[in-house]
Amino acid sequence: MASSTRISSPTFAGITLALVAVLALAAGGVAQAQDEVRIDLEAGADRRIGILVESFVPAGDRAVARPKAVEADPILANDLENSTVFAVARAWDATGASAQGVTAVVNATLTVKGTAVTLSGRLSDFPARRLIAKSEYRGTTAELRRLVHRFADDIILQLTGESGVSQTQIAYVSKAAKSSELWVVDIDGHGARALTAFKAPITSPTWSPNRADVAFSSLRGAGWNIYAVPLRGGAARQLTRAGTLNIAPAWAPDGAEVAYVSNKDGNSEIYLARADGSAPRRLTSNRGIDTSPAWAAHGQQIAFASDRGGSVQVYVMDRDGGNQRRLITGFTYSDSPDWSPRGDRIAFVVRTGGGFDLYIANADGSNPRAVVTGGANENPRWSPDGRQIVFSSNRGGGRGLWITDLRGRSIRRLAVPGAVAANPAWSPRPAQSPGSTLGSAAAPNPGRTTP
Repeated sequence: MASSTRISSPTFAGITLALVAVLALAAGGVAQAQDEVRIDLEAGADRRIGILVESFVPAGDRAVARPKAVEADPILANDLENSTVFAVARAWDATGASAQGVTAVVNATLTVKGTAVTLSGRLSDFPARRLIAKSEYRGTTAELRRLVHRFADDIILQLTGESGVSQTQIAYVSKAAKSSELWVVDIDGHGARALTAFKAPITSPTWSPNRADVAFSSLRGAGWNIYAVPLRGGAARQLTRAGTLNIAPAWAPDGAEVAYVSNKDGNSEIYLARADGSAPRRLTSNRGIDTSPAWAAHGQQIAFASDRGGSVQVYVMDRDGGNQRRLITGFTYSDSPDWSPRGDRIAFVVRTGGGFDLYIANADGSNPRAVVTGGANENPRWSPDGRQIVFSSNRGGGRGLWITDLRGRSIRRLAVPGAVAANPAWSPRPAQSPGSTLGSAAAPNPGRTTP
């Protein structure tokens, strides 16, 4: 089966979005046109889409399917709620009792035969319940969570034109008293696992654009060097060897080069090297300390932090090191820049008293505003859809990982192993898994929505 969606308006915030979905079903190889289904979504920047999530229906080996269906219910509901796109009504509890404000409804059948699972999902308008799209996902009982994440991301794709981030992961540093290790975890807090066993200080993880590797800095041996470890596991490979301080790697969006900080020529400056660490060339040159490089989405500019003007501030330069200039103004201290993958905004931290507040501004540094205040909020990193930011903070007692929307109105702690979790980095979306989706809904890009 195949399906398609047409969305009549290219914008999402501040106007009525008329979403028109036309579902074509392939039956025996013949496409059959369905009636047009229209959903009017009056969704401003501060309003979520009301969606009703109904309980999964078990089928097949019902003794196995029933508990699996119960397990799947909160996974889907939480994925949609945590996307910041939806206000979720759960049919199995009090939130679904009246279903007020609901515009769409999701239901699914979970068929289990032995260890094989088929998830058949449906998205309809509400209350008419006219079909918008349906899709099917196949895997094993051990892959249930992944299949549900896939379904959630496709629902978001249908209603916004852009896939969700339920299948992404966050790399972070789990710190102990004298050492730390690199870990990775799903964005719902499940599946945490260590990628290193260095038993040495580690900092600054960053994902390769193809999600195959995570680069990081570690004090292993005589000095700090940059390493890369495969996400699937295996030995880490060393990318730098000159100097005693090589830290803060940042892969270019095209994956061809990596920016990083090094003292190989004496002072801490920003360098650019090939993805394997070879052919490094210096981009900055001044008496101050330059650090924390971050790439713009188009790959032609690099933001960074520097104290060249007397206090740490956020600067920007061209990819070749030219046109260096201060980007963020109006603060006595700004640090840790990270550009949105949409290319329209930049996140950074501002020192306020004894702590750090998380700010975002336009890509040119204008119109800065606080998103998270109070405590020490550090190392902001964007989600691949540009709707959320992960950061480390001591706001809940101890240093942990937190995720916020862009208004600071939906902040949640990500429960991960380890007493201290810091330096988060949000992964790109995974590549499509062959064979896991049959006829998954895929909408043409109607223009990105504005969170």
